[in-house]
Amino acid sequence: MARSSGRVTMQDVAKLAGVTARTVSNVVNDYPFVKEETRKRVWAAVDELGYTMNVSARGLKQGNTGLIALAIPDLTMPYFADLSDAVIAQAQKRGLSVLIEPTASNRQREKEALNRVRGSFGDGIIYCPLEIDPEELKRIDVGTPMVVLSEPEGNPRYDHVMIRNREAAEAATAHLISGGSRRIVALGLGAGQAKGPALQRLLGYRDALARYEITPDPRLEVSTHAWHRSDGVAAIDQLFDSDVAFDGVFAFTDQLASGALHSLQMHGMRIPQDVAVVGFDNNDESKYLVPSLTTIDPGIDEIADRAIEILSDRIAHTAPNERIVTQVDFRLVQRNSSRSA
Repeated sequence: MARSSGRVTMQDVAKLAGVTARTVSNVVNDYPFVKEETRKRVWAAVDELGYTMNVSARGLKQGNTGLIALAIPDLTMPYFADLSDAVIAQAQKRGLSVLIEPTASNRQREKEALNRVRGSFGDGIIYCPLEIDPEELKRIDVGTPMVVLSEPEGNPRYDHVMIRNREAAEAATAHLISGGSRRIVALGLGAGQAKGPALQRLLGYRDALARYEITPDPRLEVSTHAWHRSDGVAAIDQLFDSDVAFDGVFAFTDQLASGALHSLQMHGMRIPQDVAVVGFDNNDESKYLVPSLTTIDPGIDEIADRAIEILSDRIAHTAPNERIVTQVDFRLVQRNSSRSA
């Protein structure tokens, strides 16, 4: 069947798939209890006809727009780019469109993102703050469904989907220790006091040192301006300039780890023989670095799936009354930048 030159309707999809329009609606809205064979037939018809949901019309009927916001710190960082792709993919399965709100890790812009949602734009928001802390977030009334991608404190006001930052950081540091490293750099603290993911990763690093009875050295807890590759280069260069001895690096992002690898190689270090390195994020580039990077995979697809599922249920008023706080699993992906036990 040729793709229509006019607007494709749900009835067109139903006719091609041999089902009712109601069944098409159930499939594109990801409702349960639809046979897998029927679901595949409907999606094949959707693809062939190029059907897209009319979210404006749906909004008039359901009292919502079909639009949600995703507020993230920095689209130039691979982790947040990958997260955005995963959120968009999961949202599309539920007939939702996503507006990306980059906040540049800036406190004012993080607040502005919430103000825009409070001003009746969109049906909800997935929110990834770095500068607004959990206690402050409790005092903010967004007035719309929100899922926060961070660790809550105490009794949260909003739903949270969490990376297991502390446990993952402990596993990364323990891996370095088991491979023989004893003077391990924790790379990626904020320029000021550590908080949010950086604080949790620092605490996990310290947990591993304590477990192996290694005395912490404050000089090895290294601050960076941001979490980009250039920040990793600058931080490791500074360590060499300061004559601080180290034989391992736990970098709080793969970008920082990539910069660390570059600096180490420029200083003639062998990796992992002289200095072993572990990153955090498992972005696509990490497997192609030389040497390939051992890293933590934080479970981006599961984060996106859970966040969209919870937000969709809140929008549809089908979520439980109590706030949902859920953690996703992580895994250590060992490659050539670290040593085996």
